[in-house]
Amino acid sequence: MSPEIYRPFVGLLGFNLLALLLVGLYYANRLLWPKPMAAPGKIYRCAKCNHVYVDPRDVPMARCPQCDHFNEAIRR
Repeated sequence: MSPEIYRPFVGLLGFNLLALLLVGLYYANRLLWPKPMAAPGKIYRCAKCNHVYVDPRDVPMARCPQCDHFNEAIRR
């Protein structure tokens, strides 16, 4: 058999291996990307003035810095 018959198959195999290599490199480097930092504490929304704020203390209710109304945490 002549090598001309195998050339399209070898080209297709090489293309697929190159694509797999590039995808593997992308996902391997993606693990090294910086992660967004979560804010320390709980997130609160004031029921009186709709102000959103973060309180780093671990308390069930926190006072709004704008209107001094006590609010429950909406997210940890």
